[in-house]
Amino acid sequence: MLFCASVFYGKAQLIPSDTISVKTIAQEDGLSQLNALTLDFDRLGYLWIGTENGLNRYNGHQMTVFKTGTKPHQLKDDHIRAMYHSNDTLWLATNTHSICAYVQKRNKFLSFEDKLDFNKFPSLKFAYTLTPINERYLLAGTIDYCVLIDRKTLEFEVFPINSGVDNEYITSIIPFKNGSFLLSTNYKRTYVFNFSEKCLSPFVAKPKGVQALIKLDEERILIGTEKGLFVYDLIEGVLKELPSAIGKKNISGFFRWDDKNILVSAANHNYLINRNFQCKELIFIGHKGSAMQTTICSLSKDNQGGIWMGTKGRGVFYYHPEQQKFTPHRISVSNAPKKDFISIFNFLKEGDTLWMATEFGLARHQKSTDQYKLYLTNNLDYTLAKDARGTLWAGGFGDGLLRYNRKSDIFENVTLPISDKDVIQITPVSKDSIWIHTWSEGIYAMNIHNQKLTKKVFNGTSLIRSRNSLVDSNGDVWLASDNGLYQVNKDETEYYSSLSNERVFCIAEDLNGNIWAGTAKGLNKINTETGEITYYKQQEGLPNDFIYGLEVDKKNNIWVSTNYGLSQLDTQTETFTNYTEQDGLQNNEFNGKASYKDNYGNLYFGGMNGYNIINIDSIAMNDVAGNTIVEDIQLFGKSIDANVVYNKSLDLSYEEDVITFNFVNLNYLWPEKNHFRFMLKGFDKDWRPVTQQHSSTYTNLNPGTYTFKVQGANNEMLWGNTDSFRINIKAPWYQTLWFKILMAFSFFVILAGAVHFRHKRQIKVNRMLSEMVEERTNKLVKTNIALKDSLEVTRKQKKNISYLMQELNHRVKNNLQLMTSLIDFQSINSRDELQSSQLKQLQSRIFTLAKIHDSLSQQKEISKNVRLDKFIHQLTLDIISFSGFYIKLETEFIPMVFPNDKLTYVGLVLNELITNSIKHAFEDTKDTPIISLFLKNQDDQLVFEYRDNGKGCSKEDIDTSESMGFKLIELLIDELGMEFIVKTTKGSHFVFVEKGKESSIRNYETTSKNFG
Repeated sequence: MLFCASVFYGKAQLIPSDTISVKTIAQEDGLSQLNALTLDFDRLGYLWIGTENGLNRYNGHQMTVFKTGTKPHQLKDDHIRAMYHSNDTLWLATNTHSICAYVQKRNKFLSFEDKLDFNKFPSLKFAYTLTPINERYLLAGTIDYCVLIDRKTLEFEVFPINSGVDNEYITSIIPFKNGSFLLSTNYKRTYVFNFSEKCLSPFVAKPKGVQALIKLDEERILIGTEKGLFVYDLIEGVLKELPSAIGKKNISGFFRWDDKNILVSAANHNYLINRNFQCKELIFIGHKGSAMQTTICSLSKDNQGGIWMGTKGRGVFYYHPEQQKFTPHRISVSNAPKKDFISIFNFLKEGDTLWMATEFGLARHQKSTDQYKLYLTNNLDYTLAKDARGTLWAGGFGDGLLRYNRKSDIFENVTLPISDKDVIQITPVSKDSIWIHTWSEGIYAMNIHNQKLTKKVFNGTSLIRSRNSLVDSNGDVWLASDNGLYQVNKDETEYYSSLSNERVFCIAEDLNGNIWAGTAKGLNKINTETGEITYYKQQEGLPNDFIYGLEVDKKNNIWVSTNYGLSQLDTQTETFTNYTEQDGLQNNEFNGKASYKDNYGNLYFGGMNGYNIINIDSIAMNDVAGNTIVEDIQLFGKSIDANVVYNKSLDLSYEEDVITFNFVNLNYLWPEKNHFRFMLKGFDKDWRPVTQQHSSTYTNLNPGTYTFKVQGANNEMLWGNTDSFRINIKAPWYQTLWFKILMAFSFFVILAGAVHFRHKRQIKVNRMLSEMVEERTNKLVKTNIALKDSLEVTRKQKKNISYLMQELNHRVKNNLQLMTSLIDFQSINSRDELQSSQLKQLQSRIFTLAKIHDSLSQQKEISKNVRLDKFIHQLTLDIISFSGFYIKLETEFIPMVFPNDKLTYVGLVLNELITNSIKHAFEDTKDTPIISLFLKNQDDQLVFEYRDNGKGCSKEDIDTSESMGFKLIELLIDELGMEFIVKTTKGSHFVFVEKGKESSIRNYETTSKNFG
């Protein structure tokens, strides 16, 4: 980083400042504590953060925290003051357990209390610094001692600080000269450690109040003290005070920022100082836009050029010079009704001047002076245009048409003979004419010389709400409106009715002559030669379907502004790259019409809080894909203790078949935009679709060997390495090969034994059967003779019984007919009407009994059950015929069997119902009498329904009736094990339902609406 301002030796000057935007990693991100004392990256790319209350491993997505534990090989002290990573081992300087180490491949913490004699050297427990001497040795600083650590043999050599004071500890260690090292302590003293001679001695220069050291180059050492900066000349051996702009501030630390600059940390202040000691104060700006004061405690860099800073009390800061791809611009004027979130709706560029239509009026920005001016109208201005003669026109809601007077630097109102004062688009169509688009009155062509208006009509329609237009390379005018897209040439107007949505907000022409239209529901590409339309929506990669602005860059890529950021469509690969506020956009929400391309190919997009200028040649690209790692495996949602990062295979039992793979891409520049693709070889046939999810779960995997493969991509969709993990799911014992072999052998042994046993047994059985057959043959001959005699007697008896049954049925039938005739004779001679009616009823019942007797006697075979549906149908016809009335019969039966010993009850009930209908229901009706019968099985219940279309009766009528018929029905129904209800409908309606079922007759009343 270079600075324009400078500070020279001599009198202190006002220090310049530089603001940088940083991302904060704090407790809401999982950080265990906000004092981040030390940072380092391991070989895989994980960031390790040592705090006063926990060791943290960060992958850009989530934090893993290691805390103090009591079990073997757990962390003894989680107050970490310094760390150093090498060869998959993380060395730690802790608060109360001196030097510890974390061996990543073994997932174990090691403490060296057995090698460090705390009884002899009690203050060795308190470690503060840790610095590599070479590939083999580390030098650690503790209270009263420095410790030389042999990483190969794990031997520790202790050197006392002979200062004569207690509790002095080393704060920094840097290379000095001739293989020695320079050390500073908390008591502001300085020492030299001679590595070759293994001795510690005071530094001869004796700077006062030393707190921090850093080697600038091979000739100079920068020394930070409690009263400012000093420089030690290694060649001359001279210590010089540096009267920089920092002044006499208390310096707490030095950190190498880049090849040219050093970060100098003081109390709540931080500075960048270059080799010439030019200085700038660093101001850290958080995501909310406010400055954050803190003291930098540690600094480390990742392989992408990102800088990570551990702070005192604010967690970890992350800075990358290309963290924001774009720079937001805000309109800053004194006369604006509000100072922030000024919405922009249209642009126009004239040389060094950028004109903007805003929510408060027209604004102008002079690039050379970086000054804004607002022409306040207190109306929402919506459109800007420049005609062929160089006149600048504007319009908006309530302003009507405005024309810019360059001499007086004002916008003047142009009076038009139209009532609509909402001008939403101005389209220059020739050197003499512009089209004025109004909100509700359509489009007018205006002669710019005399302001004469001509109403424009397209396909017989006045086009309202046409908020955008385009004159293409052929001279055709394209009009975007709420009613769709129109193409206008001299001869005709063509309407495009097949867009993804009829509300069109923006139009552009690409370098191949295709027309692009942004709508309220997606992006449309129109091939003007074939008329073919291609749709692009969220499903194809857009961040949002509502397209506000649309521009084509010089590489023929399509840029659109939406309700959720910007999106770039690569027309060659048909892929989208999406940008949000995190990339430096003014806001995630943009405005309609607020897109523009100037003569240099720069793109302008405006929205709710300013605008962005995009030069596609200067967009920062992230060319580091990041390291993809399978870092955790879960069984049934619980992580396994298998150190998955380093152990790349796992054996599972057949019961462990719900497996979740968790993976990460260690790319810290826009990590939330990382993508993944993965597959489980042996289960998936190909890569799964690209996703931003960090895990995948597989269930019910068959026994076998599988390899999980995952590949990560960064925010630019640059794919990196592929990590893999092998799992072997063991088969159950009964599916193993040895068990199958054993079972096959056992089967053949058993089969052979069975065959041999069966053969022996069969011989014995055959001999016994032969004897039994001979014996029984003799018995059967005798039995056969006896059966022939018995069969002859049985035939004679059966013939006699059949004759007697025929005679019996004949006599019963004759007697029933005789009784019917006698009753009929008595009824004719009776003059008593009541007596005659009762005789008729009795006659009907005897007739019914006779029919039941006929039905049973006509069965060819003796059976306990009969077909109930056929019985009811035939008996009903007989009863109606016997009555002498014309009655229409309707039936709906299902085949059903019924005990024949209950048929008499069924017949008598049916007789009483029909007789009742004839006597009472049909006496006054003029309609054709109808009787309807229904027989069904509902929820395993026998249901019988009887209806007529007479005058009907209710339950109350039956309950109060003295009729013997209904009492007889109740007795008969009870004998049948049924109950009945009377339903209120037109005519009589009786429903008979079996008792003793789960569904009661009450339930039937509520569920049988289709029967009543």
